[in-house]
Amino acid sequence: MHGTEPDDGEQRGRDVREDAAGRGRTGAQRKVTLAEVARGAEVSLATASKVMNARADVRRETRERVARIAQELGYSPRARAAVPGPVALIRFPRLDSPYVIDILAGAEHAARRAGAQLLVETGGGDLGAREPLTRERMEDAARRGAAGVIAVTTPVGPEHARWSRELDLPLIVIDPISVPEADVGAPVPDLVTIAATNWEGAVSAVRHLAALGHRRIATLAGPEESIPGRQRLQGYRSGLEQQGIAFDPALVRHGRFDDEDGEIGAAQLLDLEDPPTAIFAASDGLGVGVLREARRRGLDVPGDLSVLGFDDTIVCRWTWPRLTTIRQPLFAMGQVAVERLLALAGDPELFAHPFQLETRLVERESTGPAPTRAG
Repeated sequence: MHGTEPDDGEQRGRDVREDAAGRGRTGAQRKVTLAEVARGAEVSLATASKVMNARADVRRETRERVARIAQELGYSPRARAAVPGPVALIRFPRLDSPYVIDILAGAEHAARRAGAQLLVETGGGDLGAREPLTRERMEDAARRGAAGVIAVTTPVGPEHARWSRELDLPLIVIDPISVPEADVGAPVPDLVTIAATNWEGAVSAVRHLAALGHRRIATLAGPEESIPGRQRLQGYRSGLEQQGIAFDPALVRHGRFDDEDGEIGAAQLLDLEDPPTAIFAASDGLGVGVLREARRRGLDVPGDLSVLGFDDTIVCRWTWPRLTTIRQPLFAMGQVAVERLLALAGDPELFAHPFQLETRLVERESTGPAPTRAG
């Protein structure tokens, strides 16, 4: 034979075009999908979507190849309103807590500053619930032209990092959920995670309570599968050790990060034969539940029981007494998530690493000296 043989890439593209054309001849006219364009141009679905949406973060050669294949296949993109800038998709379990609202406020602020569009999606579950982020949902985000996905309190594993690479779709996770057997605080390889310094925050909580004379310090530790919850539990144990206080597993209760489970856990702890004089709650929601149960029993806070939370959401200023807590920078966490997402979308080769933002103690009226008990 004379001439040159097509290379493998050209041949695959030709096969896709011939296959699409053949199906068109043998039956009714069928609409060509974006997935077929991506396959023919040998790019990810996300990259093909970026080209069709005139995104600037695609190499010129790639744009030209995708456009050529789309024209040859007869692909007709759906008409849609022009998007003023890149699109960041942020996904929450539900939009029903001050924790969520603070993160969303930071994300919206960063998107507005960057001229980006922020899409908000909910998974329909409770904070800390095992609401899956499936490959299908990530593919849908890519088809919608998202620059990437931010997932909040979502179970993640190595498969999510693989899907992110295959779809060319950056994924950033705020306060991820993992399986209980995983190493405490261990980030998921190849995923950008954003959290607060949970271990250090818990250590400072115990230090504060011990300085007030408390020796029976209990904790409501949140869900066992929550990575931040496990970090706070580990910090609680380290804090006790640093203060020379023996760890007592009877003083630990797990549950959701909400006020209902705070009431339940507090009731169990206060029913102990030797109840705690202080409770460190791993969220403000849990702390509110503790205050409610203490009031129901006629206990004075902080005279009979000190209560310390974690988050520093607006509810801390609404309780009586106002809740001492560990402030984690929720607004900044949402802001950093959007900034890193847009940076990775513009340059996928950027070094991606976990982010930990600093916590600090905010002392209010719910903590005080340990009560003197008659012996």
